[in-house]
Amino acid sequence: MAEFLEFQWPTERAIKIKLGNGRFHIAVFADPNCPWCKRFFEESLTKVNDIEFYCFLDPILGEDSADIAASIMASKDPAKAWTEWVMEEKKPTALGSKKDYDMIADNAHLAENLGVDTVPGIYLANGKGPFGFMTAMELIGKIEQEY
Repeated sequence: MAEFLEFQWPTERAIKIKLGNGRFHIAVFADPNCPWCKRFFEESLTKVNDIEFYCFLDPILGEDSADIAASIMASKDPAKAWTEWVMEEKKPTALGSKKDYDMIADNAHLAENLGVDTVPGIYLANGKGPFGFMTAMELIGKIEQEY
């Protein structure tokens, strides 16, 4: 597996969610229809602090995933649309454009080039990963271990 150091992250293609002061940066490849991705974010958004997530939508679970991902990216506030989808199953209503579909296709190619073969695919800012699903406490432990 390739390292994915923070300076390599194409943040313009990510959904940014900042908790607390955002001191620790985490990249996550996620599919909108992945139950483990949803659970990871449900736990993390309610139980951790001082983390900034960069969520790269990687729709590997079917065509519907690409449509939802593009709709989330097309939303006025992608972070809000992602959070509402994950926490409340509130389907985004924005219509994804070619640009949005191209962006998520680029994320999928990036994940493939990095060797991410499952979602969630979690990377720490120091490039370590990809880690699969982990609880909020496991994420905190991983961050403490690495920093």
